[in-house]
Amino acid sequence: MFLFSDFVVSLMKDPSRIHGQIKLSLEYQRGALLVLVLHAVDLACPNGQPPSPYVKTYLRPDTSRLTKRKTRVVRRSKHPSFMEMIEYRLPLDMIRQRMLQISVWHHDPLQENSFLGGVSIPLSDIPLEKEMTETYTLTNLTTST
Repeated sequence: MFLFSDFVVSLMKDPSRIHGQIKLSLEYQRGALLVLVLHAVDLACPNGQPPSPYVKTYLRPDTSRLTKRKTRVVRRSKHPSFMEMIEYRLPLDMIRQRMLQISVWHHDPLQENSFLGGVSIPLSDIPLEKEMTETYTLTNLTTST
């Protein structure tokens, strides 16, 4: 019998079990970085069941967690559509010194939430003055979320 906790442990021990992609739109306008979380595809399925995913974002480094944001949970979907705007009101020169960390989590009301994958995006490399939509492959993050 394969238990949910076995799935979480196996993801942490074997990052190759992390898979899927997330599509984001990024743009800096009117004094804010706008992160539109569009959708994810092909997420890992805990215990053979579709996950109930949500997305967490941070601007790293962030020792105080002031930049932590979350989307709503999409119930039982391996291919969730979020369509949620996350806003960071910071000057562009500060934004360019940060890394946008995106992580996808499975919400479990009875147990600890489990990590499904993530991506770190260096904002210094992106032309934020115009909207950029990109699909990112989810991987194992080395920084704690």
